[in-house]
Amino acid sequence: MKNLNLASQVGWLVLFIILGCQLLIVSGCDEYESWTNDPPEINTFTVPKEVRYGESVKFKVGVSDPENDDLTYTWEVSAGTLVGETDEVEWTAPELPKTESAPDQIVTVHVSIRDDGEETVSKSASITVYSKSYRVANILSGTYQLIRTIVDGETTEAFGSMRLTTTSFTREFQTDTQFLFGTYELIEPYDDKQGTIYWFNEEKTEPVVSTYTWDGELLVIYSSDTSTAHVYQKRN
Repeated sequence: MKNLNLASQVGWLVLFIILGCQLLIVSGCDEYESWTNDPPEINTFTVPKEVRYGESVKFKVGVSDPENDDLTYTWEVSAGTLVGETDEVEWTAPELPKTESAPDQIVTVHVSIRDDGEETVSKSASITVYSKSYRVANILSGTYQLIRTIVDGETTEAFGSMRLTTTSFTREFQTDTQFLFGTYELIEPYDDKQGTIYWFNEEKTEPVVSTYTWDGELLVIYSSDTSTAHVYQKRN
C-alpha cells in the first residue's frame, strides 16, 4: 500500500515537472520572440516639398518588416485635413484666408509605424504651403517712378509714382495731379514676368483691367481700353 502511495506521489511529481517545463518553454519562446523582434524599416517616404493652399495631395510611406508583421500606421499633420490610415493617405492643405493672398505656411507631417511586437519607427517632413498670388505680388511689391507714358504708340514724358504691396496700390500722376489708391488682384494665367491685373478703387464700381510685363527693373502697365502704357522704373 505504501509502495502504491509512493508511486502515485512520484507520478504527480513527474507530471508537475513536465507541465512546469512546458510553461517555461512557452514563456521562454515568447520572451525570445520579443527579444528577437526587429522594428519595421522605412524604405521610402513620399511627401511633396511645396503645395498650394487648398490643394489635395497623396502621402506615401514604403515599409518592410523583418517578421512580416501586420503594421499599424499613425499619421499626424500640424494643419490641413488627412483622410486614410494606411501606408497611403490623402491630405488637403489649409484653405486660403478671405484675401486670396497669404504668406507661406510651414506644415509638419509625421508618420509612425508599429508592428505586432510593439516596435515602432517614425519619420517626419515639412511642407511649404504657398499662395501663388502672394509670391508674385511680393516680387512686384515696391516703389516705382513713372518715367514715360505711351498712348497709341506715341511716347510722352510723364511724372508720377506708384507703390505696390502684396494687396494694395497707390498711384499718382503729377501732370494732372491724379491720385488713385485701392487694392488689386492678379488674374490667371500670370507669373512674375507677365499677366493681368484687376485694379479696385472707390471711384469705380468695376475693376480697371490692365496687363503687365516685368523684367526686374521696368514694370509696364498697359490698358487696352485707352491704348495707354505706363512705364515704371522700380526704385527699391
